[in-house]
Amino acid sequence: MLAITVAAPYAGLESFLPKAAQEVSEETEIDGFRKGKAPYEVVRQKIGEFKLLEEAARLYIEQNLAKIIEEVRTKEFEGQSFEPALTPQVAITKLAPGEELEYKITLALLPPIELPDYRTISKEVLVTKKISEVSAKEIESSLRWLCESRAKLVTVTRGAKNGDRVEIDFSALSGDMKIEGGQSHDHPFVLGQGRFLPGFEDQLIAMTAGEEKEFRVNVPADWREPAIAGKVLEFKAKMKLVQEREIPAGNDEFAKSLGNFTTIKEVEENVRDGLKMEKEVEERERLRIAMASAIADKTRIELPEALIERELEKMTSELEESARRMGLKFEDYLGHIKKTSQSLKQEWRPDATRRLKIALVLREIAKREGIQPSNEEVQEAVNRANEHRLMSEEGLRTIDRQAFSDYHRGVARNEKVFQFLENLG
Repeated sequence: MLAITVAAPYAGLESFLPKAAQEVSEETEIDGFRKGKAPYEVVRQKIGEFKLLEEAARLYIEQNLAKIIEEVRTKEFEGQSFEPALTPQVAITKLAPGEELEYKITLALLPPIELPDYRTISKEVLVTKKISEVSAKEIESSLRWLCESRAKLVTVTRGAKNGDRVEIDFSALSGDMKIEGGQSHDHPFVLGQGRFLPGFEDQLIAMTAGEEKEFRVNVPADWREPAIAGKVLEFKAKMKLVQEREIPAGNDEFAKSLGNFTTIKEVEENVRDGLKMEKEVEERERLRIAMASAIADKTRIELPEALIERELEKMTSELEESARRMGLKFEDYLGHIKKTSQSLKQEWRPDATRRLKIALVLREIAKREGIQPSNEEVQEAVNRANEHRLMSEEGLRTIDRQAFSDYHRGVARNEKVFQFLENLG
């Protein structure tokens, strides 16, 4: 960690007081004035001189921070590695009317990175590339799915059987406790595809529309949702609708119904091409992970503890979000797996360190090879992220746009680094 103590004359701070008053007034209700329109003296009397000084100091530091850090780099670190690993931390140590401003900047610096011969390592990994082959069985399975997706639905009055599309109402209890997410109305699915708990769908066989039933299901101890794993659930279910699926035959007539095809052979070729592309993408990702890991394994770098802690916090946030999507409170999830946040972080340290090393390796290769994405490539990365996350307008308004852009500049840069490494083969 590097600590920089800075002193600034009061005159420099004083010049920011009018702007500070305006910004504070925009967030403060002052009788007789619209927000942001109150005169300086009125704002000062309303919130106090020290509050204005604090805001002026924030504005002064914000404007001068980058310049000060650059001055330190050129004066004290000329010819040496100087890369802040985290956002600089600033603490005001002296602030009073008429007195000079003093504050301390704390930086976590990255130590020099000693990369191995990443070109040779990448070539050695690339020679393991596997040719993507598509089997007849895979094509057959995809065609079957395609035909099933175009099935005609016919409502029937008989009992439900495997292969039927059904709609049910159901609720689940564990003892007297409701299961979060364990209720649904008009829930549609194809009976027999195993989308529910083992044993649940078996209980619905032969039920007719309008019929109700109560039954128990023993949840496997290793079930993917920890909140119910190993428990006995009491279900109430009502069959709402039973529909037989009339699945079309995979022939030329079916091919024509898809549009742009005249024969089933053309559809098969299209399916083959799609499967081949999927396999090629999977193999490309495997090679990229292998290259990055192999280079990182032979890279020498002492990671700052603050950087590792930030990565562990990020991993914790990711797990918390995953638990939330499962309908669980994070504390309840930790209780079920008998872990604490601290014990998880301790287990994750090797993974966090590895993730960081790979990220820094990619950045260092980009630096040495002069690889930088264009603004258009960064915008493409941002657009892909927005589409994937389906961010709302409110979400887009509230995010830190600069941090969001910087992150996706890194994403676009890493993509170009991988492309560079792939072209070495």
